[in-house]
Amino acid sequence: MSRILVIQMAKLGDFIQSTPFLAALRSTWPGRTVTLAGLDAAVLEAARLSPLVEETLAVGPGRPGPEDEFEAVFNLNSAPAAAHLAAKVRAGQRFGPTAVGGTLSFTPVQEFLMGLMAEDRRLGRFNLADVWLALAPEAGPRPLFWPPPERVPRGPGLRIGLHLGAKNHLRRWPVENFVSLARALSGGEFILTGSAGEKALGAKFEKLLGAKFEKPRPSILNLMGATDLSELSRVLAGLDLLVTADTGVLHLAAALGTPVLALFFGPAYGPETGPYGPGHLIYQAEAPCGPCREGSCRLRQCLALPDPDLAARLAAHFMAPPLADQPPATPLPPGHRVWRTGTDAFGQRLEPLGRPALTAEEALALALTWAGQTVLRPGFRARPADLAEWAAGYAPPSGRLVLAEGRFRRLSGRLSPKVRSSLVRGLEVLGLEIADT
Repeated sequence: MSRILVIQMAKLGDFIQSTPFLAALRSTWPGRTVTLAGLDAAVLEAARLSPLVEETLAVGPGRPGPEDEFEAVFNLNSAPAAAHLAAKVRAGQRFGPTAVGGTLSFTPVQEFLMGLMAEDRRLGRFNLADVWLALAPEAGPRPLFWPPPERVPRGPGLRIGLHLGAKNHLRRWPVENFVSLARALSGGEFILTGSAGEKALGAKFEKLLGAKFEKPRPSILNLMGATDLSELSRVLAGLDLLVTADTGVLHLAAALGTPVLALFFGPAYGPETGPYGPGHLIYQAEAPCGPCREGSCRLRQCLALPDPDLAARLAAHFMAPPLADQPPATPLPPGHRVWRTGTDAFGQRLEPLGRPALTAEEALALALTWAGQTVLRPGFRARPADLAEWAAGYAPPSGRLVLAEGRFRRLSGRLSPKVRSSLVRGLEVLGLEIADT
């Protein structure tokens, strides 16, 4: 039987975000054996539990690369190590970044996205799941997939999951803020999730909540370090809400259909790696210097930016369903953005909450997203009516919307003629003028 190699050398959350692509791959390349090559132990464990993958292969420093021959190799990572591995594998076809003669070669999709990031990362509005789906564009959008657990714990009252940790300290919301949020959400049971190495965070949470809680202390079930991936899936599937920063647990919960309030700050940017699928909220706290490069900052000033009171107000809306009929309508303070997630014919769709005013920067981001849909999925019909509908979610601008001509030249120089033409059409739909300012 013919075999296909998929290289996924990132973390657990990235594997979950790649499951729509894996499902599309099985649809467009039927009958093949799918082998997943990974570096992270959690990714390899998840792949072994997933029916989308038949074989796993541990790769990385000190390990030999695959010696077998594959019909095709799909590389999902832009890291040089992954690109070199994709080039070394004996394969009839190659998709994704490869290293050709010591030089990295990227796909048109990645060239487009890197061009946006070079200008301003905040202009990008494509979820990573849709980016990877671009490797099988003819399949169309797919939801996240994780095998539903057979036994899901249920009980009376609300079950609110709090994931306190994160592998990178720049993605970890302070425990004190989780305590403040829990105080505002006094009803129901709190379930703490995390790894064995994060147990100290759970102990600190319980101590602070007990010391500061004036009402009868809420029920707390501390499962930090007490679950493997299968048991964690059962726990997450039984929650009414998960509150977490940008973690793999976020994506696992979203794949199981559990509503997520996702807290983004520092190097994490919600439109890229927020929960994929309908019914979630992405709360982005924006620092002037963010989103930054992971690991390049030691100040950690942005970690506390998501406001616990605002986060509690957002979480409260999950407790009065349906969320779609009761969005938080209060205008948000400057530097705080919230998107409600949904889906459309293309894939992920983000709806801004609080009805912010349409600015020139936001109009540019919308126009680039609209124009870029045909880059990720050639043949997709990006309709002007869809772009106008996106803009209707914003308050009308207070004045003219102007894009500096020099900036337009920089951006358009990174785009193909077809995409550049689509961008100009999108700017016209939104009323964004190109002028020498």
